[in-house]
Amino acid sequence: MKKNLIKQQGVALVVSLLLLLAITLLAVSNMKRTTVQEQMTGNLHDRQLALQQAEAALLVAERLLAAAPLPAGPTALINNAGIYDIPDPALPARWAPGQLVTWIGAPAMNSGTANPASYIIEYMDDWAFPPGCDRGTTRVAGCLEPTFRITARVPATPGRAEVTLQTVWRR
Repeated sequence: MKKNLIKQQGVALVVSLLLLLAITLLAVSNMKRTTVQEQMTGNLHDRQLALQQAEAALLVAERLLAAAPLPAGPTALINNAGIYDIPDPALPARWAPGQLVTWIGAPAMNSGTANPASYIIEYMDDWAFPPGCDRGTTRVAGCLEPTFRITARVPATPGRAEVTLQTVWRR
């Protein structure tokens, strides 16, 4: 009888050690999963802040164009720093990495939590709106208006999100 009892006590020890090992492995895998989820949440938060910075830069550029003095309007701003004439389709896009353009710094939002945004404005010529309004015998008021492309960006730095947004603006 005593021999059987000793065998059972040894088995109980092995079983309890195996259960402890399984619980430890489960806890370690849960900690890794939690760490990855925390990093994903932090990256999403950082991207949202960068997106807000870029959207604010678009609004600043739109207000600059809207406040341009008449009669020349926004076209009077062309050739100022960061405001360019019609892009050449044979050349790389001005906002592409490595292009020598002057980006206009936008006021910082969320200071310290996201990189500051900057923008450029490109004159895209006078566009007909609604389409075809310039082909009729009588032209609709406001048919051909100066149109601009605004590109806003929040550049990437190590560990931070990069965001580039564009919009087309016309008076």
